[in-house]
Amino acid sequence: MRRGSSGFLLLLATPGLCAAAQSVTLPAWVCTHPDAIFVSGFEAGEFPVPHSPSNGSGGTYPGNKTRSVAVTGLGLQTYYLYLPSNYTPNHSWPAILVLHGAGGPGTSDFYAQQVRSDWSSAAATQGFVVISTVGTNASGGWSPSSDVPIMAAELDDAAAKYNIDADRIYLWGFSAGAHLAHAIALNNTDYFAAYGVSAGGLTQFACTDDGSIPPSCNALLGGAPRKIPVDIHLGDSDPLYTTYGAGNDPMRFENNGWVLNGDLYYTLFPGGHTYTIPQLSDIWRNLCPNAVIP
Repeated sequence: MRRGSSGFLLLLATPGLCAAAQSVTLPAWVCTHPDAIFVSGFEAGEFPVPHSPSNGSGGTYPGNKTRSVAVTGLGLQTYYLYLPSNYTPNHSWPAILVLHGAGGPGTSDFYAQQVRSDWSSAAATQGFVVISTVGTNASGGWSPSSDVPIMAAELDDAAAKYNIDADRIYLWGFSAGAHLAHAIALNNTDYFAAYGVSAGGLTQFACTDDGSIPPSCNALLGGAPRKIPVDIHLGDSDPLYTTYGAGNDPMRFENNGWVLNGDLYYTLFPGGHTYTIPQLSDIWRNLCPNAVIP
């Protein structure tokens, strides 16, 4: 892949140190045509869709797959994939890395498979690869010092075995996975094309308003080299909204240059600390038209 693990996932890095990549908004047909890569580039006047194929081969497909990868100092790590029925290695495919919530001790593997299953219906109809990683924290959540290099190794492994489009790698997280997704995406704006969070908050992990635990949210968002597109889904009875201030996250983004319904999408829905499968399809529709190029 163009963006290998050597330059990937600078978790909580100093804002502004990531490469200044460029966002590209894709035409609508890219997200609805099952073989979009074959539509582009053959007729005069067509929009040139950027793509950087990893040219990976050797992975079995389609459907649910389980792979393991050796991570230096952390041993063999298992992760889960879903390949849509029309997957073929003959052209590159967008992919989304999904992060589960913290369900309690011993639950990480189960919930990693659950979020893969939940995303598979959208992936089957819209044509993308799902990559689901397993949190290593004993509580069933995440330990960034180990989980971040594991994610990097898994993404590299997936790209070596499947033909992944490096210009269209996305990120999504739920609950604790969403808190972490904010930090990962905002410190790697050159890697992820766009990202989404369900039941997550900026100030739960990625930043604070007063900067008491660096960085401050204004430093993190204001220092981002690229206004990475983000989709926020939050329930109106979620404690993150009612008590912990996650409802202020859209304003935090807007105050630092994001544009609502442009590169920032916000859905406040009736409900609690949860997400629904139809919401995942909505999130994908907002993420999908975005690509990132050097």
